[in-house]
Formats: sequence, structure tokens, C-alpha cells
Amino acid sequence: MERTLLLVDDEEDIGAALARLLRPYGYRILRAKSGREGLALLAQNEAGVVVSDQCMPEMTGVEFLTQVKALYPYTVRIVLSGYADLDSVTDAINRGAIYKFLTKPWDNETLCANILEAFRHHELMLEKEQLMREIQSANDLLAQVNLEWADAMLQRDGQIKYISNYSTLTDLPNRRMFLERLVQELAHAQRDDRLVAIMFINLDRFQQINSSFGHHAGDLLLQAVAGRLRKHARAGDTVAHVGGDEFGFVLTDMQSAQGAADVAQGLIDTLAREPVSVDGKEFFVTACIGISLYPFDGIEANTLVKNASVALHHAKAVGGSRFRYYAAQMNATAWQRLAMETELHHALEREEFVLHYQPKVDLVSGKIIGMEALLRWQSPERGLVAPGEFIPLLEETGLILPVGAWVLDTACRQAQAWQQTGLSAARIAVNLSVLQFRQPGCAATVRNILEKSGMIRNAGTLELELTESLLVKDMDGTVALLDELHEMGVRLSIDDFGTGYSCLSYLKHLPIDKLKIDQSFIRNLPADGEDAAIVNAIIALGHGLGMSVIAEGVETVEQLACLQTMNCDEAQGYLFSRPVPAAEMTRLLQNGVGLDMVMGA
Repeated sequence: MERTLLLVDDEEDIGAALARLLRPYGYRILRAKSGREGLALLAQNEAGVVVSDQCMPEMTGVEFLTQVKALYPYTVRIVLSGYADLDSVTDAINRGAIYKFLTKPWDNETLCANILEAFRHHELMLEKEQLMREIQSANDLLAQVNLEWADAMLQRDGQIKYISNYSTLTDLPNRRMFLERLVQELAHAQRDDRLVAIMFINLDRFQQINSSFGHHAGDLLLQAVAGRLRKHARAGDTVAHVGGDEFGFVLTDMQSAQGAADVAQGLIDTLAREPVSVDGKEFFVTACIGISLYPFDGIEANTLVKNASVALHHAKAVGGSRFRYYAAQMNATAWQRLAMETELHHALEREEFVLHYQPKVDLVSGKIIGMEALLRWQSPERGLVAPGEFIPLLEETGLILPVGAWVLDTACRQAQAWQQTGLSAARIAVNLSVLQFRQPGCAATVRNILEKSGMIRNAGTLELELTESLLVKDMDGTVALLDELHEMGVRLSIDDFGTGYSCLSYLKHLPIDKLKIDQSFIRNLPADGEDAAIVNAIIALGHGLGMSVIAEGVETVEQLACLQTMNCDEAQGYLFSRPVPAAEMTRLLQNGVGLDMVMGA
């Protein structure tokens, strides 16, 4: 069925623009520059939709469309109006003269969608009119038609009711129904003095499955999990799909809090015991569960749901495949975390971040040959905040991207300033987070900072420290990015070497300059023979691959002596200096730390 559209506008440019916008949709387009021309065209052509400008000479859009309504009642009428014409247009809508109005200037996507909907409305009216004619001409079928219509409406009502209360994916009650049943059960529990347990269940690594195998596989997995949970529910319990990869349980007639733990552990075991088969692939599913109890953790549904969610968050923070009861301190921790996140959002613009520097010492010459730039947060409310308290939150919220860029820029500018004053040992190391490394344009960002700081001519002064786990993901992309950084002259170091996944088969292919031995292996030297063997092996590996090796966390003379006998190249730790502000680092560079000073201390 051809769709004919009449455009009426006295301005040629606007009419032409509308025609160009709408022609790709396959409409047969008629154009007129006045209401009089529009009526003439309608007398010769059947148009489904008319779009008219409001402000036109001789006849306004509303006046024109009022005549169109009287002559062609099934033509859908739309007026294109500025806000100044809103009163007259609103009156026309109330009188039924126009179907709807769109404002100038228009949004292309909205306009196209409204035109399409208008044609559908027009066609629906024609179908309805045809249906009414058929009903009128077939009185003998009227009763049957009415019965069928009523039945269709009942089915539709049933479908609407079902959709509003159940998940169409898993056929389990949705969050709305879950809350309704929880309120009902709490009323019964209050009357009968009984316990009720609320559990939220979240699948571990579900997003990874979705990303790797597609949303279809994720949907099938959720359906399979829903089936297992449904079988595990007792009579009177409610199991619901409350959204995404999260399910909810309302456990009634609980005799004790331990009963909820038994159910939770049973659910975890049920999910983990046998793999779920999806499109010929098997997945072992684990889950975390948060539990709140009525009346101990709240007496209102919303409070209990919130507390179960808090407990779930803590269960996931500890690790997969476990459950946690709600405890009051969890809420306090959650609020503290939220407050810190809010403060961190403003810390960069308020210049609350500072860099401290910890020297690196050559174990042969005994001289300072560089330093590591370490982020610190000088909060007005909290004082100097330990990195372990706020850096994980920066990474989780994505704030590590702007803050990490600030760290790199500030460190490069400071290193350049030291070099300009003749302190040649100002080689500086900066940690690069996973988010920064995976961010598109990472190499371009580094180059831009080097150029702005003036270090691009001596890029070897910058050393980027990367974790092992970061390097082994997307090996092709990792190698390409490392090569690009290395070609700039930037030195690359593997931080905390030995604590993550040591992908030795790929290590020889990466343009790595240095291995940094994690302090966990240094702490018990030289007494711990196993740690000594690991450290010795890392040093031998690094040297064998043409890399230098540095040990971090060196705090005693005995550790230093042990590392020297193993031919370790560099060391860093409190034995030489704790991380210090730039001014104090400048004095260390000028005066030196020196192994003689350390050994004689």
C-alpha cells in the first residue's frame, strides 16, 4: 500500500528540507505552498498524512487542517508550529482538528518517527472503518464477533498482567511481584511471630559469559539457572528474577537464622555441582548470596531488601561462590565508601592529590638512579589518605583515567624540572593501571604528555610500570601497544613480578626492560630459603632475557646484602628512604643516599 504524504509550507527551503528528509522512507510526497493549494491537491490525491506549517498567509495551518478534517476525516493531520503558536494549536487538538503538533526547529529522528506513527494510525483507522462496515453488513456475525473481541481483550489483559508481574525470560516473578509477596509474608510473619529470610543471588562472571558468547547464550544460562532455583524453592517460598543476573528468594516459616544459611549453601552447591549446558557448551556457574532476616535486620520490605543487597555486595567483594548475612556495620561501610567516592570526584579539581617520590638505588655504584612517583591524597577532611584506601575506588569508578593522566603529567613535568637543574638521575617510574592501558589512544596520551612536558627528546627518562595480569590479556594488542611505547623511547617494567600469572612463554616477545620483584618475596630474606630461591631465579631469568632487575620493599641491611650477592641490579625501599615530597626528593638527589651511608647506619 503506497503511503502518500502532503507537505504544506509557504517557505520553499523548509518544504524542500522536509521532502529530502522523508523521501528515503519511500513515501509519495506532494508539496503545496498554501492551504488553498493543499486542498486542491487533496481533491485529486488521497493522502494518508498531511503536515502543515502553522504560520502561512491567507489561511493558517489550523484553519487549513480544520477544513481537511471536515473533508477527509481519515487523513491524519499534523501541524508544524513554533512555541508562540502553542495556544491556538492546543485548542485545535482539543477540537480534534489536528492529530498532533511538532515544534520548529524539529529533531529529524523524532519527526521521522512521528510521521511513521501517523501513517500507521491512518492505516489503523482505515482498517477500523473497513471492519465497521463489515460488521454493519454482517449482522448475523455480530454476536460472534463481539464474543471473539471480548475474548481477545481478556487474553490481552491477562498478558499485560503477566508481563507486569513476571519475567518474560525466566517465567519467574519479577521484582514488582517479589516485593508484593515480601510485604504479604512480612504481614503474616508479624501476626504469627515468625522469621522471614530475604536472599539476593548474583551470578559470578555472568558479564564475561555475555561478552564472550553473546546475549543469547546469557539468556539461555539465566533460564537454566532459574529452573534450578525453582526446583530448590520450598512450598510457600518465593523465587524471583529481580533483574539482570540477579535473583531473589523470600523464605517463609524459618525456624532459625541457620535455616537461611542452609538454604543459601544448598543453592550455591546446586548451581556449582553440575555444569549448565548452553548451545553445546558447558558452564560451571557459581553465585554469591546476601541474606537479611526479619525482624533482626528490619521490619519493612524496603529496608530488608536494601540490607540483603548490601550483604550481597560484601559477599561479592570477598570472592565468588559464598554467602553473607547482613550486619549493621556493612551499611556504615557502604556509606563511608559512598562518601569517599563523592570526595574523590572533587579531589582532582580541588588539587588535593600530590605525588611523593621514592628513590631507586643502583646496587653496584650505590647512587640514586631514579625514583618511583607514588600518588597520595591530601584530603581536607581525612588528612593524608593511604593509597590502599582510595586507589581501588579510583579504579572501580573509572576516576583512575583522569587521575592517572594527572599523575603521569605531573611526574613528567617534575622529572623535566630536575633534569633542567642538572640532576641527571631523575629517571622516573609511573604505575599504569589496567584501565589506562586498555583505554583507546593510550600511546597517544603518553606521547602528548611527553611533548607538553618537554620530555619527548629524552623519553627514556620515563619508565612505565605494568602488572603481569595486564600483559597476558589480548596478547596481540598488548604487544602492539608496548612496541609503540618502546619506539618512543619509554622504558617498560613489569611490577610485582612473581605474584600474578607469569606468562614466561610470551615474556621473551615483549619489549620489557626491567622486572620488579614484589616485596612479598623480599620481606623474609635472607632467612626464608624458598623466598631466596624465588628471588635468585627471577634475577637469573631477567638477566638471561637482557633485562635489569629491581627489588622493592628493601628495609634491612641483611636484605640488601643478600640481594647484592645475587647480583640484583637495583633496590627500592624504606632502608634508603620512604616516599617523600618533591622538595625532599630534590635534596636526596643533591646529597645522595649512598650505600655507604646505609651500610654504616
